[in-house]
Amino acid sequence: MFQVGSAEEILRVPLFAELYGYGPFHGRRNIGVHDLLYCRAFFFRDDNGGRAMIIYSDVCTMPDSYAREMREKISQTTGISPDCIALVATHTHSGPCLGNGGIGWGEPDQTFQENWKHLVPELALKAVVSAENIRCVETGKAELSGKLGYNRVEPEKNITDDTIRWARFLREDGSCKLLLHNLGLHGTTMNGEYAALVSSDWMGVVNRMIVDEKLAEMPLYLQGASGDVNPDTTCGDLQNDQGAEVVASRYVKDLKKSLSEGGKKITDLAIRGILRTMEFPVVVQTTEELKRDEAAYREIRKYHADRLREMCILRELGHDFRSFHDLQVIRIGGLSFFFIPGEYFVEDGNALMKRSGGENCFIATVANGNGAYYPSAADMKRYPDIASYHRCQDKHAFGFYEIYGYPCRHTFKYQDHIAAFVADNLITLEELI
Repeated sequence: MFQVGSAEEILRVPLFAELYGYGPFHGRRNIGVHDLLYCRAFFFRDDNGGRAMIIYSDVCTMPDSYAREMREKISQTTGISPDCIALVATHTHSGPCLGNGGIGWGEPDQTFQENWKHLVPELALKAVVSAENIRCVETGKAELSGKLGYNRVEPEKNITDDTIRWARFLREDGSCKLLLHNLGLHGTTMNGEYAALVSSDWMGVVNRMIVDEKLAEMPLYLQGASGDVNPDTTCGDLQNDQGAEVVASRYVKDLKKSLSEGGKKITDLAIRGILRTMEFPVVVQTTEELKRDEAAYREIRKYHADRLREMCILRELGHDFRSFHDLQVIRIGGLSFFFIPGEYFVEDGNALMKRSGGENCFIATVANGNGAYYPSAADMKRYPDIASYHRCQDKHAFGFYEIYGYPCRHTFKYQDHIAAFVADNLITLEELI
């Protein structure tokens, strides 16, 4: 029979460890825990011995090198093919940084890094030995009764992800071993005066509610395409610490309604996976071109201009600015999972899911690495150069920021077709399996 195993542990955050999110050099040092962070491992085995694993962590992002290191360790100890091992982050902006998320975005805490790396392979083994039989899988979609977010890049269109995609893995007695749920919405409710508290944000509250209300023994949240979508209610809006609770309560209400109506049973549960490391298309710049961009940025943001100055020095020293990231597809019968190592925009995510050959498609962003944002071609054209910042209406310059934040990670800007590049290659990988 098809089997699922799981294991979880709390991710302890050292006091005063810097948290990741909300911009560079904020100095958000942990002063307390609002709600717990978790690391979870999920193991899947089909009738023919095909196996897969998903490692879940309540962190903002993870570097490609960490994902590759953990994938190799898990494969060595469990025998699972690396192609079928995925590592996902929830993209909470109130957890520590894993690895180096960019200059000034939060110094990595060594103790947290080491504990995470020790915990992941340990949980993977526990998930394997805990595997139990699953009678069937049901899938469905919960249409939101009201928007939970707003589009920060194109507020005039305000396109958001308004559908919770779910899959529940049921035991012989009908109880739910695992509930997988998927929506694209930033984890940024814990802002304002509560931004220095550790929190798994609204996603963690949803997971807690799923367990408390006995909707499933274990929850698995996959962060959908939401590079341009923020929650419509935050602690800053409410002037209290209940922002995550408010968003999560609305989410769970709609999810419960859909679950009560039942879903479509999936009988084909054969596991297949494919992973490829690819060079992502960037705009290659000479030292002279970088200097021109530095001068343009100097009038806007000194922080980015300083990073560009550093890139000029690295360029003259022969630094390799090419961008390599892992794209991965795992299929469990009619379920297709697209793992994207960065932040994808909602409209491109919706289009990608429609192109999928699977009966049910789930997009997991900030997975297997951190390639930052992959803006749409339309947004790339909206801001063709750094000087276009002066046309921005929003003081945060959303849309512009996602395109021109590249200097903080000492990388080149992506080419205009980056979103299409990601989608086309994922569809090609899906067709290969």
